[in-house]
Amino acid sequence: MKYKNYSSFPHQLITRENSLYLGEIEESPQIKERTIKLILRLRALKSNNKWAAGYEKIIIYLQKDHLSKKLNTGDIICFKGSVKNVPTPKNPFEFNFKRYLSFHFIHHQAYIKTAQWKLIKKDASVNLYVIADKLRESLIGILKKKGIKNDELAIVSALVLGYKDNINVQLKNAYSSAGAMHVLAVSGLHVGIIFLLFNSLLSFLKKYKYGLLAKGIMLIILLWSYALITGLSASVMRSAMMFSFIIAAKMMNRNSGFFNTLAASAFTLLIYNPLLIMEVGFQLSYLAVAGIVIIQPWINNWFSLKWWLPKKIWEITAVSIAAQITTFPLGLLYFHQFPNYFILSNLVVIPLAIAILYLGLATLCLSFIPLIGEYFAIALNYMVKFLNHIVHFIDNLPYSLSRNIRFNTFDTWMVYLTISSLIMLIANRKFRFLFSGSVFFIAFMISRIWFNYHISDQKKIIIYNIPKHTTINFIDPEKNILIADNELIKDRGKLLFHVQNNWINNGVNTEKMISLTKLSDCRTHYDHLYINHYYIQFYNYRIAIVNEKLEAHKVKQRLYVDLLIVTKNTKLSIEELLTLFDAKMIVIDASNPFYSSKKIMQKTIGVKCWPVIKKGAYQVSL
Repeated sequence: MKYKNYSSFPHQLITRENSLYLGEIEESPQIKERTIKLILRLRALKSNNKWAAGYEKIIIYLQKDHLSKKLNTGDIICFKGSVKNVPTPKNPFEFNFKRYLSFHFIHHQAYIKTAQWKLIKKDASVNLYVIADKLRESLIGILKKKGIKNDELAIVSALVLGYKDNINVQLKNAYSSAGAMHVLAVSGLHVGIIFLLFNSLLSFLKKYKYGLLAKGIMLIILLWSYALITGLSASVMRSAMMFSFIIAAKMMNRNSGFFNTLAASAFTLLIYNPLLIMEVGFQLSYLAVAGIVIIQPWINNWFSLKWWLPKKIWEITAVSIAAQITTFPLGLLYFHQFPNYFILSNLVVIPLAIAILYLGLATLCLSFIPLIGEYFAIALNYMVKFLNHIVHFIDNLPYSLSRNIRFNTFDTWMVYLTISSLIMLIANRKFRFLFSGSVFFIAFMISRIWFNYHISDQKKIIIYNIPKHTTINFIDPEKNILIADNELIKDRGKLLFHVQNNWINNGVNTEKMISLTKLSDCRTHYDHLYINHYYIQFYNYRIAIVNEKLEAHKVKQRLYVDLLIVTKNTKLSIEELLTLFDAKMIVIDASNPFYSSKKIMQKTIGVKCWPVIKKGAYQVSL
């Protein structure tokens, strides 16, 4: 990879208005609800009638139509539009998409309408990624022809082929709550099964002179072909690389230590792309494997079982516990939740996932044989239905998921250092590891106590930056009350994306929603929050919300407020508002488009003004 070329275009040149861009589609297009998302390898751009060559990865969102849906990896397109920097988060603790993309060497994005782009060249070269995508599409097509559809098709596509775009949000959430999400991400489990299957099928080659060498080469090709078809995720690359080292060692008749192999695979991948270490999947994958190898044997030895079935059940349980011990801190840090029934779900889900993977491969390989292919497909369909039923059952159990757990980077390090100290204590029986583990655990507990003390007296007002919407949040130790428009309250997924991390970091778990449209008839109070139509008092802080229902003649005298919130539907000019309100601060909320905010800003002379759409969320701590 040519990292030095990723910034060959000067920033000022890329973002210059009215430029013409030429780029090649680098990854499979993602079909969204209204757009087609492309990762584009920018090769050249024309500005001021001059062409400049270079190399830059950018994201573009094409308007969805019949032409954009036909694009594939390797196609070259030309477009004209406004290329901007990927924006920083505009709300407190919101997911940092800019930082995430920077780890993939992407710093710019653009939205392109149908009339602004043109296909220059359809890729006709031999491209492994294109071949892999088309092969995966044809394999999914085979499953469809065999009668597998809806949720069953989505799960089989994810579990066998690594294609997860068809899984709906509800089903994905059910797998996540049940602690079974890992089976949908093609990982070491899947690659290991592929390795065992083909290692067994190719065992006859050992009889021949160069059979061991031929077998090794074929296994490596098959593993990386499967990795390519399934999308080359971090966990798949880790597994494929690790098994490749194991196979290479066997080809040379050398014994390879497991940790040496694991370290070598990580080192090789990080040479290829050092920023892989920032991928959540990469971190979880290596930690899970390390936990299984180090901790699982100790847990497995807790009980000595003679019967086959109890022994296998305990082995799966030991693996689940070991993997969870080394991954749960990262899970809490990134996802703020913990699946309470992970042992139960893994006891059922892992054997079913293995069976589905074998059955799915058999269905695809034997699809051309009449009757046999159909019978395998029917069995596969029913098995996936059973898996989905089990997952939904576990998801619906009481307390299946602990949500909204606040866990920061410091907490994560302290817990990992505590776990490491305990592992060293068990392995070496030295007092110093007990002492160090106790110190790290105490530091973790002090951090939690300090946080609880900090939030015990919090009083906050946040006006969020959620484009086209009004969103006002009141947080104190007792309550979490959100005032928002009806459309946003109904779109809970969109709302939580912007606000949930802030709630978690402020230690609030429940919320009370109040519709903005109902404020006209609202006279109520919640402890220290008093609402009288569009006038609000939070402790001693006074707020007025201005919208289309405010009429100037109804305001009898000029009102003093600490905060005046201007929404997009107000019919009054800023001059009229300033005659009606004596405001310390005016906040132009995100329901106002950028040009309206700019117009209001120009006329608020002598008054502090905060345009949310430009500056981000406005916060007040009382």
